[in-house]
Amino acid sequence: MLQQLHLSEQDSQPFARLGDLAAVLVVVTLCLLGMFATPVRAAQTLDVRDGDTTISRISVRDQTRLRVDRGRVLDVIGDVFDAQKSPAGRIAVLKDDVDGEVYLKPVPPASMRGMDGSLPPGPLAGPLPPIKLDVKTDRGTVGLLLQPADVVGDTVTLRINGGEQRRAALASEPRGKSHPHVRGAKALTLAMAAPALAGEIPSQRLPGAGQELALWREARFVLQARFEAPGLVGESYELTNVSGEPMVIDERELFRPGVVSVSVRDLQLPPGASTPVWIVRQAGEDG
Repeated sequence: MLQQLHLSEQDSQPFARLGDLAAVLVVVTLCLLGMFATPVRAAQTLDVRDGDTTISRISVRDQTRLRVDRGRVLDVIGDVFDAQKSPAGRIAVLKDDVDGEVYLKPVPPASMRGMDGSLPPGPLAGPLPPIKLDVKTDRGTVGLLLQPADVVGDTVTLRINGGEQRRAALASEPRGKSHPHVRGAKALTLAMAAPALAGEIPSQRLPGAGQELALWREARFVLQARFEAPGLVGESYELTNVSGEPMVIDERELFRPGVVSVSVRDLQLPPGASTPVWIVRQAGEDG
């Protein structure tokens, strides 16, 4: 009985060939799946009203595609990297004018990058502070607070509501009154954020450490410089967290009568950290 169940080496060769064939079929199947499978890509859709600010996560290693639902991105304003004009900018922006989209990629500090300028593999040396951008689109302008993270790059879609009402309101205003005023405030903010771009805007810097203003008990608020433009005054401050707890800054708390715009580079400050603050107000308004 045992002899009948025993297979000779020659008799077992067909089974070995079948095993090899099965293994080959598995490999071929996996290759075909890899060729025809649709790559899975994470995506974020952010619902935001025209004029408001929303928060999103962004990859620190890969590009993030930014698009507008039923619209186009026209411009991105903020701490944008430019090799000539703003080499200290914290985010690179690549525009796709054909599709009306942009691609964003944070620029980590040199201390975190390798010899070739890229991030080394493995965990990051430390967290990166959030990046504040203003995104101008044909459906309105919104603020983005981007938190760099060690994640795969994805697509961020802005679904903007309220832009139609705002455009209708602007259209009803006297032509030449509102738009130049807004453009002037943005240009003045950019000049304060990147002094090399100030151009013809006259400025006056205060001597010494500047004037300290009362703001919050947990903060030290120092006026660093003052810029002037037709009908507008820009003030550059340094805000320092003097408390022992992390501080989250809400730009709306810095608005006063006569203030046109407020921009804060870092909205989250650990104890002892500082951030520049740029405020544009109407000329003649003391706030």
